[in-house]
Amino acid sequence: MTVKTRITLFIVGAGFIASLLFSIVVFLELIEQPIEILDAMLQEEARSITEMVLEQQQASASPQTDAVVNALSARWIQIQELSSRKLIYQSDLARSIALSPVAPGSGAIVTASVPADKSGAGKDNSRNMTFRVKTFLFEMRGRSFMVQIARPMEKLEEEIQEMVLGIISGLILSTLALIAISRFVAGKILKPVGDMKNLTREISEKNLEQRIPTGAGQDEFNELARTINGMLDRLQHSFIRQRNFLFDTSHELKTPLTTMRLAIDGVCPDGVEKLPVATRDNLLQLKHQVLRMERLVKDLLNLSALETLTRIDPKPVCLADILSALAADYQIMADARQIHITLDLDPALVVPGDREKLNRAFSNILDNAIKYNCDGGRVTVNGSQSGTAVTLCVANTGPGVAGDEIPKVFDQFYRVEKSRSSRYGGFGLGLAIVKRIIELHGGSVALESRRDDWTRLTVQLPKTG
Repeated sequence: MTVKTRITLFIVGAGFIASLLFSIVVFLELIEQPIEILDAMLQEEARSITEMVLEQQQASASPQTDAVVNALSARWIQIQELSSRKLIYQSDLARSIALSPVAPGSGAIVTASVPADKSGAGKDNSRNMTFRVKTFLFEMRGRSFMVQIARPMEKLEEEIQEMVLGIISGLILSTLALIAISRFVAGKILKPVGDMKNLTREISEKNLEQRIPTGAGQDEFNELARTINGMLDRLQHSFIRQRNFLFDTSHELKTPLTTMRLAIDGVCPDGVEKLPVATRDNLLQLKHQVLRMERLVKDLLNLSALETLTRIDPKPVCLADILSALAADYQIMADARQIHITLDLDPALVVPGDREKLNRAFSNILDNAIKYNCDGGRVTVNGSQSGTAVTLCVANTGPGVAGDEIPKVFDQFYRVEKSRSSRYGGFGLGLAIVKRIIELHGGSVALESRRDDWTRLTVQLPKTG
């Protein structure tokens, strides 16, 4: 999961929880307020109806007259005188619907069965109805009364349901808005990190001088950029020192090695056959090691020169001519081990580049193809071209390379089999030189292999215009 996604989820989660809590508080307040208003209305109605009932009693001496009360509205109400415990008034709705009694001064929400013929009391397709029931105590005209009154809550329930749907819809919309806003904000926050990632991905040992731009602020991103730039300064300094040390050491070794080889050749100008056997063998072994060291120094100097080089002066180079000449040069080495070399090249394989460097690269490739081959094996060289590139494949039989070692073969001083490379005089620099030369020409190189079967090296170079 990316940091941007985690920031988005964090913001959305925090915002959703805050919105949910706020909605719950608002919902409870909105629920409580209508009930409080309804209770106040019930109290006022209970008082008014009680006064009407008392006036009606005095006027008609009939405690069960509903004319005045029913003229106002059909209500569920019953009035009881506390002193005599006598029910002095009960509305028609109260006689039809039995509601649970409620303690004086309190209220309750009660669901009761309602006759279908009671107009306005309930829906025809349902006999259940919810009431808000309240019980009040009144002192009127020197008498105490307990009034229990109720009112249907269908409209209030519908309003509550609409309010709940509105709150849920608001939560969904606010969450979607939070997702969009948080992704935008996270992108803005992490943009400097993305820029740093892209720049650091482009920085390599070939362009260590590149740095991440920093601002004048003291925020965390600028501090991170300065820290990375400081690390790159140290890496560049170490890399330059290492490269200069390798170049200087190789250059210093070149002269004494040449002197040693000339001294060995001058030990016996008439030939080593006249020397004692032990002396002759030691001398030949010493000469072999000096020549091997000279090749190593030469490769190190070539690689150091290529590492410092950033561009070449491209000129048209015919790769078919280079490979044909190299195949002829290596034919003697191949014949000594009965290795058959086959060329299949398009004569028009022309690329812009440095002829000397390309000759060195393909010389190393053919040298490896013959050295690390089996007696009586084969080497095939194929060249073709497409609209924008030239592709060259050099394949050979032989022991091959294990799959886990293929990504490492282009590293400096890496050898697949140390004993085999030492026997052929290898130092693990040949393919590193090849890769660097091909990269300088804007191309790519890749190696494929099957263990104890074959190896194929493919080079792609941009085609000349």
